[in-house]
Amino acid sequence: MHVMAWTAAAITPPLPTVKLGIRGNACLMTPILYNKGCGSQRLNAAKNTRTVCLNADRDSSKARVCVDSNACVPLVKMCGITSVHDAVVAAEAGANFIGMILWPKSKRSVPLDVAKEISRAAREYGAEPVGVFVDEDADEIERACDATNIAFVQLHGNGARNALSRLIQHRNIIYVLHVDKGGKVLTKNPNEESSVLVDWILIDSLGGGNGQKFDWENLQVPVNSSKNGWLLAGGINPQNVSEAISILRPDVVDVSSGICASDGIQKDPSRITSFIHAVRQKR
Repeated sequence: MHVMAWTAAAITPPLPTVKLGIRGNACLMTPILYNKGCGSQRLNAAKNTRTVCLNADRDSSKARVCVDSNACVPLVKMCGITSVHDAVVAAEAGANFIGMILWPKSKRSVPLDVAKEISRAAREYGAEPVGVFVDEDADEIERACDATNIAFVQLHGNGARNALSRLIQHRNIIYVLHVDKGGKVLTKNPNEESSVLVDWILIDSLGGGNGQKFDWENLQVPVNSSKNGWLLAGGINPQNVSEAISILRPDVVDVSSGICASDGIQKDPSRITSFIHAVRQKR
């Protein structure tokens, strides 16, 4: 797949946009001030050089802002979205991924008909929808994705992770690794389950979606475990996301409870805005 690259000298405001194809889906409009995989390529970035790399491979959400070797702005995934309204607010604010929990036992789960509408709205506003699964088997996951027009699947529990070998052939995979409070990774590396690299790995505290933070300082991120990098989740909120980025330099920050309203289900627009602002301040 062709990759285009420019330096800052080639860019003049206002920033143009380009269409990046999503496999099987409509194209998204994305600003071209981005770089693929800053987390893994940070040491190769020239200081004070703004590099723009557009990789129209499998998803436009590979793009991130990278100003220099110490100033990468991660992508944002907002998860536990339960309504079209919250999806639109999140995507308009700047979220790159919109996560929906399709596991029925979660308090934030959404039925398939609602998930389909959220998926449509997310794409219309420039974000990529993600379906989160826990103990569903491969057939259940496939049926849910087909019904909701979702290409990205997040395998969050052992049952769903067991479906990796089937799903990885034609779905975009976010593979979840759980860690304990001390930051020790408890889940097997997906490389042990499949000879094909997953698209992303996501590191989260046990349980997930409960707002529980783990020890960021002690975390050792598995290397060479995915094609595009890794997502950080677990207890992230508008107040601490800047610290999390400074310590761990994730490729994507993933928030759910940290942007919830008082009911713990609906999202708070002001917290969404605050979260995005805190992430972008890392420029």
